[in-house]
Amino acid sequence: MPMLFSATFLAVLLLSLAFLHLVQRLRYRLPPGPKGLPLIGNIFDLPRRFEWLTYQEWSRQYDSDIVHFEILGTHVVVLNSAAAASDLFEKRSKIYSDKPETTMLHLTGWNRNWGLIKYGDYWRLHRRVFHQYFRSTNVYAYHSASKKAVRDMIFSLHRTPDKFSQHIRFMTGSNILRIVYAMDIKDEDDPSLSLVEDAVDVISKIVIPGAYLVDSFPLLRHIPAWFPGSRFKRDAAKWKIIVDEMFMRPYRELKSSFESGALKPCVLTDMLADISRDTQGHDPAVLEDVVINTSGTTYAAAAETTGITLVTLVLAMLMHPEVQKTAQKEMESVLSEGRLPDLDDRESLPYVTALVKECTRWRPPIPLIIRKSLAHDEYKGFHIPAGTIMIGNAWAVLHDPETYPDPDTFNPSRFLDDAGRLRKDVPDPWATFGFGRRICPGRHFALDVLWLAAAGMLAAFSIEKPVDELGNVVEPTGEYLPGGISSPAPFKAAFKARSALDFAE
Repeated sequence: MPMLFSATFLAVLLLSLAFLHLVQRLRYRLPPGPKGLPLIGNIFDLPRRFEWLTYQEWSRQYDSDIVHFEILGTHVVVLNSAAAASDLFEKRSKIYSDKPETTMLHLTGWNRNWGLIKYGDYWRLHRRVFHQYFRSTNVYAYHSASKKAVRDMIFSLHRTPDKFSQHIRFMTGSNILRIVYAMDIKDEDDPSLSLVEDAVDVISKIVIPGAYLVDSFPLLRHIPAWFPGSRFKRDAAKWKIIVDEMFMRPYRELKSSFESGALKPCVLTDMLADISRDTQGHDPAVLEDVVINTSGTTYAAAAETTGITLVTLVLAMLMHPEVQKTAQKEMESVLSEGRLPDLDDRESLPYVTALVKECTRWRPPIPLIIRKSLAHDEYKGFHIPAGTIMIGNAWAVLHDPETYPDPDTFNPSRFLDDAGRLRKDVPDPWATFGFGRRICPGRHFALDVLWLAAAGMLAAFSIEKPVDELGNVVEPTGEYLPGGISSPAPFKAAFKARSALDFAE
């Protein structure tokens, strides 16, 4: 009898949920999208790889720049145009600046990433702390450190060009560690560098909506780790050790030096000094968490996404040697023999600047920007329920043929006029860094490093397709790896020193 009652109760519950789901769909006009099934929604329609391409295709299929689907009762709306992203993420930022607080973020420790913290006063405190050190008017303070890191990378590329990917990642990682934590990393095998790569690999796995059932049913977090279907819990426990160590290890080391009076000039030392002088009425423990979160997020974001973009640049040069030659010709007309370009040369090298813009547009490292709506809203006659997962499809925005004709082709000249000057009527690819109030606040620093490294590599080397042992040219596939963070699949390249640069140390 109890079993019969339980079965009846479950059946009634499921029918009630299905009825409520139907009523909601009839009551509100939701944006178009795949139809889905009662209760489970579009679980079977979800792409498993390169989601941004499917979302872009749905936009074409349903003739709408906003599309809708559901995952176990959770509404998801994808914005596939710059206009829609601007209208909602920027003009209605009070509604669309929140982030979904998923169970996997907490279980893995990635809830410390201040870019993923829910919208509110706690997030604003993080932003205020970060902006003191990385606003556009302050990043010049880091130019000398970045210039040295790029120069060291170029000499490493000359010695062991086959390890170009490692050298690039070492440059981005060691540079931000030096700037934020005063850590002097001398070895590419240093565990601090692999730690951030492992931690970022975790977030790449968990940020895609629908990737983990526990994010739709948070109560599942309470099931024991041995229970069937609880692999997420075992994975999260293993991953949390990595993520916590990434945030805490460099912080503990620097704080120990700070408290002993051995002050090391860096961003974190300045942060600790500031909060020790004035808590601005905040709980000191809360401020310490903010400092840990802010410094750790800076470390992870700057190291990984900048490195991916520079590897993309190498790939683009292999696939488009004519672009490389044009950039090198421009530099030859500006730079004296044997001199690497500096940020002071940027205005004199518009083609190199356009090339960097095209790298960030062509293959954005974070193709999908995820938010959450805080209130019910209407847009273009469609209803967007409160609590909807909002996805800004940066890929689709940056591959809109109306804005960027022939968008799949790598073509820096799209940003230049007939006189070779940067065009003001072609939008910069800011979607690479996000939208609205939560656009990446470190973008000015990232663009400086990208420009220095791109210009430096092209001034120092001809990047060419390698030749195998039989003398055959190895063509790059141009493939990218799936995940929330998109990076090129491993490939080979030959770096040949140009005669204009003296590599004598």
